[in-house]
Amino acid sequence: MSTLWMDIEADAFGISRRNEYVFQVSHYIYRYESRLDHCIRDLTELIEKISSHAPDHEVVLCLGHHSNFRYGVFPQYKSNRRGIQKAACYNELREYLQRHYSTAVLANVEADDVLGVMYQEGDLLYSPDKDLRTIAGAHLLPNGEVMIVPELEANRAFYKQVLCGDSSDGYGGCPGIGAAHKCFSSEEWLTCSTEHEFWLFVQKRYALNAGRIKEKYGDADPLKVSLQMARCARILRRNEYDFDNERPVLWQGPS
Repeated sequence: MSTLWMDIEADAFGISRRNEYVFQVSHYIYRYESRLDHCIRDLTELIEKISSHAPDHEVVLCLGHHSNFRYGVFPQYKSNRRGIQKAACYNELREYLQRHYSTAVLANVEADDVLGVMYQEGDLLYSPDKDLRTIAGAHLLPNGEVMIVPELEANRAFYKQVLCGDSSDGYGGCPGIGAAHKCFSSEEWLTCSTEHEFWLFVQKRYALNAGRIKEKYGDADPLKVSLQMARCARILRRNEYDFDNERPVLWQGPS
């Protein structure tokens, strides 16, 4: 039976935050309340809605591990989120999911990595995170439509992410290059068709910005920084996880 792999963490986090309230119980006292029952209700409703679009697929919820290899690759990874407080009931909500649904967790990686590693032909992927478009395959949208991401477009999305970085994840990419940068409309970029060509394009851009990279990252080697950014951006794919040793296979660039 084919599988619907669901990256559920972002939805669970959002629902848990929407179901927390502050009450004023006296002139000087405020009380904070986090409603696990409401979270379970809303998240169950969402899971049932998404899974109803794929009745012939087994549903597996993907969750991230408490340890993340990207912190070792780039210590500032997601440092901008360290002050964000989770809802008081979030851990209990996660435990509820693990007790009542089929779930998948792989040591040292994030939930979207689990999707990328486990996906195979015939399966479906669901994630509210646009970054998962770097994985080629069949993506189930919230409205029930299925979007096919070809391998070329998945690679294009990945290498663009290496250049642009992701401010929400705390890695900056190549200084001065954003999503609308003119390099992405150049013939050189638009005619890239292999991973080797994309990677050469990326490395060239980092080399051209060596001075700003030294200023931003404190590292004079732009190619080393480009590899760090690529490992942050890379959602793991099949054969990029070592199950025997429970760790990812670090991306080395195309051979």
